[in-house]
Amino acid sequence: MKKDDIIRAALDRMDEAVDADRENREEALHDLEAIAGHQWPDDIRQSREQEGRPCLTINRLPQFVRQVTGDIRRMNPSINVLPGDSEASQDVAEIVEGLVRHIQYASDATSVYESAGESAAACSMGYFRIRTEYEDDDSFNQVIKIERIHNPFSVYFDPQARMSTREDADYCFITEQMRKDDFRKAYPKAALVDMENDAETDGLEHWQNEGSMVVAEYFWKEPEEYELGLLPSGQVVRDPVAPLNIVRKRKVKSHKVMWAKISGKEVLEGPQEIPCDYIPVVGVMGEELHVGDRVQRTSVIRFAKDPQQLYNYWRSAQTELVALQPKAPYLVTPKQVAGFETFWNQANDSNRPYLPYNPDDKAPGVPQRATPPIASQGMMQEVMTAAEDLKGTTGVYDAALGNQSNEKSGVAIRQRQMESDVSTSIYSDNVAKAVACSGRIIVNMIPKVYDTNRIIRILGKDDAEKMVPINGMQMTIDGPVPVNSLTIGKYDVKISVGPNYSTKRQEAAESMIEFVRAFPAAGAATADLIAKNMDWPGADEFADRLKKMLPPGIRDMDDLSPEEQQQMQAAMQQQQQAAQIEQAKVMAEIEKGQAEAKEAGFDAQKAQFEVMNEQLELAAKNGQLNAAIGQIVQQEVARALQGAMQQGPRPTF
Repeated sequence: MKKDDIIRAALDRMDEAVDADRENREEALHDLEAIAGHQWPDDIRQSREQEGRPCLTINRLPQFVRQVTGDIRRMNPSINVLPGDSEASQDVAEIVEGLVRHIQYASDATSVYESAGESAAACSMGYFRIRTEYEDDDSFNQVIKIERIHNPFSVYFDPQARMSTREDADYCFITEQMRKDDFRKAYPKAALVDMENDAETDGLEHWQNEGSMVVAEYFWKEPEEYELGLLPSGQVVRDPVAPLNIVRKRKVKSHKVMWAKISGKEVLEGPQEIPCDYIPVVGVMGEELHVGDRVQRTSVIRFAKDPQQLYNYWRSAQTELVALQPKAPYLVTPKQVAGFETFWNQANDSNRPYLPYNPDDKAPGVPQRATPPIASQGMMQEVMTAAEDLKGTTGVYDAALGNQSNEKSGVAIRQRQMESDVSTSIYSDNVAKAVACSGRIIVNMIPKVYDTNRIIRILGKDDAEKMVPINGMQMTIDGPVPVNSLTIGKYDVKISVGPNYSTKRQEAAESMIEFVRAFPAAGAATADLIAKNMDWPGADEFADRLKKMLPPGIRDMDDLSPEEQQQMQAAMQQQQQAAQIEQAKVMAEIEKGQAEAKEAGFDAQKAQFEVMNEQLELAAKNGQLNAAIGQIVQQEVARALQGAMQQGPRPTF
């Protein structure tokens, strides 16, 4: 695609994306302002402040957002990699999974996922991206990174995308505002966008903002078509040419992902192809409702803003009413305060020990205060109603917030907490979907980025590091064979959510201890396993020492010393020799019994076999026969009995 065509398509698509999502973005911005404490309309706040009236902001919205983001932080989503076709292997799948785990660790992906989820809970949208960069300054090897997108309002997706991750989008923009001086330094040959001359004619209103230039990373899927050919061997080749013997052919309509950095007037960098089949930008959305062709997206506190304003108003009114009670006016006549106006004008502002007055025959007695205002029960009820509306509109109730409610039993409290978790579970689910999407993108990128023969670092499920060679070749009799090739086969991704490895290890240790308490005899044989799962310094060394104290029969052969291995082998040889001797004796007795059975009849044979069974049982008790030899001998006895029955009466034992 020519650069002019890229710019024209980008301008049209930016207009489309901005117009389609304008209302959602305005509401999202208002959500963030409300969470930040801007909850009074400007004109009302200004009026109340000028009149000296209370204008309180008791911000309860963040606690509801934190409740949802706390659930997100406890998720611990992990990416599992599975073989996806016949050319993929389980061993390579484990290497790919370890590489994905290392990429996440090096990118601090946990913080990236949490940040996007918190943004979705606060304003209904959050994003992060996957990109490649060189391993270091003196290498051509590239690595994959997961990066946070701090400003969710800088991302514009194809409005036709419907998945919460936006992986089905055909295009995406990540915009950045640059000062004109910085833009000239970075791109000295590029033209500036002139709003006065260009905006109305060329549609560049989205490409300049208050004197700053808007520069965007533009991703798009470019259609491509190719032909697949099937060889007699079953191999599939792309765009086959003669003289290949093609059994079948078919056309494939696919796409490639392109990238360019653009301004509103020209391509600044690129275009170039992205080594991935997905646009490497992942969305974490809030709850989405499709109203006809329009998508309405909401956050946790979208509908709690009105109850919050009511709560602020009634608390301010309540404060104002209570504050006026000690300032109730005095009921006086003009004659009573004549000459003492200064004292009486300051009566509510200073603590004077006395207030002089003039007696008035027409108003006998001393001046009296008017009845102070009485706290309104209706006002208190409105405050409580607004507080309950906050819980109802967010779906987060007292039990989830840690407040005491009318639930008394532990079951009731858990049920109310579960009700809160269920009502906001869509945010956690969308984060899990986003993590799964990032796993698919990374696994799709790995064969194209890690395509050289090199040594990479991978992480195990226990966070243990390991260096592994990839994309190597090994010479065999049949020729070279690939070793740990990441470019062969396809791999699938499965997401799992739950406690991390450290938590699982602690839970395992607690379960082991409880089992040993119930069955103390198991403690001597499992003490090393319990110590290994403990989470304190030196636990591994502690476990190793306990393991050496186990008897040889329980320990693995590799863990035994050379002397212990020799003793173990000698004991096994002695047992085998004793078993062979005993087996020979028993077989001789069987043959003898068969011969006697023919002469003495079945009754004598039966008695003989009973004696032999007693001998076998005695030998087994004395440890002279192992289980396998005993089973073989019993089979031989059964065969002999069957032969005897053919010559005499059927046995009844």
